Amino acid sequence: MFEPIYVFYGQDDFLVQDKINSLIEKIDIDSFNIVKYDLLETESDDVIKDLQTVAFFDEKKVIVVRNLNTLTKGSDKDVNKWVSYIEKPNPDVILIVELEELLDQSHPIGEALFNHAYTEKVKSLVKDEYPEYLRNMVKKYQYSITDEAIKELLERTNNDFGLISQEIEKLLLYTYDSKEITEKAVSLLVSRNLEENIYELTKALSEKNHSKMIDIFYDLMARNEEPLRVLNQITSKIRELMHTKLLLQKSYTQDEIAKHFNISSGKAYYLVKQAQSFSFNILEDYLTKLSELDFSIKSGQVDKRVGLELFLLSV
Repeated sequence: MFEPIYVFYGQDDFLVQDKINSLIEKIDIDSFNIVKYDLLETESDDVIKDLQTVAFFDEKKVIVVRNLNTLTKGSDKDVNKWVSYIEKPNPDVILIVELEELLDQSHPIGEALFNHAYTEKVKSLVKDEYPEYLRNMVKKYQYSITDEAIKELLERTNNDFGLISQEIEKLLLYTYDSKEITEKAVSLLVSRNLEENIYELTKALSEKNHSKMIDIFYDLMARNEEPLRVLNQITSKIRELMHTKLLLQKSYTQDEIAKHFNISSGKAYYLVKQAQSFSFNILEDYLTKLSELDFSIKSGQVDKRVGLELFLLSV
């Protein structure tokens, strides 16, 4: 037996959506009786009318509503309609409300939901929980995934589970025969995002690992990344590292650097670590060479792709 109204809330949109999708699967309802609304895009009255309408073929109907919190600044008329519905919902409809934060009980809609809806907080995952969550994602399809593949997939997607779910679909098709997702499959099918590639590229720069630099460069070109955009990203990264070294010289802590750049403490950790792997003079030299290359490309003296590749081979 299902509740007439559910409220799922949490900071991780993917996990909240996953929880909602799991519930809808359990309800086992035809797709034409599942309707999704966003109150930033749809009039409140239109949603209320649909909530009061019977489902096709005597089935239950599921209506998912996002951004119900916008009604806290809505008219009293709209608020009263929602309170009335929540207190006496349509028995043919299952209403699922998706929120980032619970509505305050001091608001009439918040109070009505507290008294009449099933409410569940969807907790964000901590980093240690990522691997097990990934294993369970593929396990429901009777697949397995190696530890190395998990690590590579998380790195290449920057722990973005919305993106991971899309990449998993490709990996399931590719490994259909073996039913095992390996590191090799991830490396072959999942492209690094540009920010991650630039990080790996500058890391390879600090290690003088020309083979890795060229591998990353070819991967970017295969994805049709614009060479000038890549050059600009490398230049920005070098400037950021120089800036970080200057802050470190002024005895800035990791947390102060995070605040200065408006980034997470985790990103600041890697930024500091990478900055410490270069001398300031080398970074200045790279910046000079990149500026000269930028001028040569824009003045037509050198092909942009060839010029960038030669720079990576020469440093």
